[in-house]
Amino acid sequence: MLLLNHYRQFKHYSILSLCFFLMSACAVNTENAHKSYHLPEFNHSLIQKNTLFNVPSIDSLSRLSEAQRQELQAFISKDDVKDLPNRLKVAHFINYKMVNFNYEGRNSTSSESWESKSGNCMALALLTYSIAKELGVYPVFQVVYASPVLTNITSDLLVTSDHVRTFLYDEQPNGHYFSGSTSTVIDYFPDRFDRTGAIVSQNEFLAMFYRNLAADALLLHNYEHAFVLLKQGFTLAPEYEPLINMMAIVHRRLGDNVTAEKLYRYGLNVEPSSLTMLSNYRLLLELQGRKEDVARIDQQLLSIESSNPYRYYSLGLEALEFEDYNRTVIFLEKFIKSAPYFHQAYFALAKAQLGLGNTKKAHKILIQAVELTDVPENKRYYLAKLEALNNPLH
Repeated sequence: MLLLNHYRQFKHYSILSLCFFLMSACAVNTENAHKSYHLPEFNHSLIQKNTLFNVPSIDSLSRLSEAQRQELQAFISKDDVKDLPNRLKVAHFINYKMVNFNYEGRNSTSSESWESKSGNCMALALLTYSIAKELGVYPVFQVVYASPVLTNITSDLLVTSDHVRTFLYDEQPNGHYFSGSTSTVIDYFPDRFDRTGAIVSQNEFLAMFYRNLAADALLLHNYEHAFVLLKQGFTLAPEYEPLINMMAIVHRRLGDNVTAEKLYRYGLNVEPSSLTMLSNYRLLLELQGRKEDVARIDQQLLSIESSNPYRYYSLGLEALEFEDYNRTVIFLEKFIKSAPYFHQAYFALAKAQLGLGNTKKAHKILIQAVELTDVPENKRYYLAKLEALNNPLH
């Protein structure tokens, strides 16, 4: 679903998928938050009756046609492939299908991606999953936190990226996934700055597809469509944090703040340290004028040490968008401690310092941004900003 400038081919392959953030939150009253652990009832009255929405079935996501299965069997029967372990057959076939693959920001089912030779990162992930199932290979998915590839802030919506990588096993692994058994890694876009995260269940992996489709609908302000897509995702993974977060956003956008707050509280029971959930809950309470709650959430956001440092970057960008320069500085400095190489963060931090009137600090930080980037265009841009600081009357 993310837009990349070009396709790079590696020995490892990876699956990028869209992650949705709406920055804000609100203070969680810890005593009350733990009273309810059940998924709240969705407000179905928000959806117009007799309205039909395109919601793909779970089975249709990864189903291959008979012709596609025959093509796969013909490929793995080739002399240079037939004696390989099945997990390597999957990897070879994916590599073969990736030749001239048209990388589009479109969520496609496995069958659609196969036929059109196009799709986004999630489409490639589903295709890998489908082929693995067809050949009796066991896929295991792991979240990978990557530096933001695309960040889009519009009003109070901020979209950024994460991805998962796939480990393929010929036999179902026992115990710890990454010890003992031999596996092949499928990682389409590896980067030396990636941070690995938790294992994702197969149901959560499939729920990511509905998350992506719902994000598409949300960005188009089709909130009712997003509602029904997320509802389908919940049948797979009722405790999957991104679904909970997005369903709360949808309820708020449709005018039901009460259910939105219940969903945020449920989500924070599932994942108490979720920066995304906290920041979105903060927004809800801020819009309601609940200043004391907002202040408590701010303290929580600042005290949490996230396994994904890029979320601090996203929080910093959101604060910068709303000209909250003090919060921008706090979050970006937390991010830079974990990722001191990321020149874009220094540039954003310099803008915040300038917004606070700290010209000397902004100048020093801009110099760091210049030193960190190897991209000529970025370097010229940062140098131009430095020149403007040095010559304010010009």
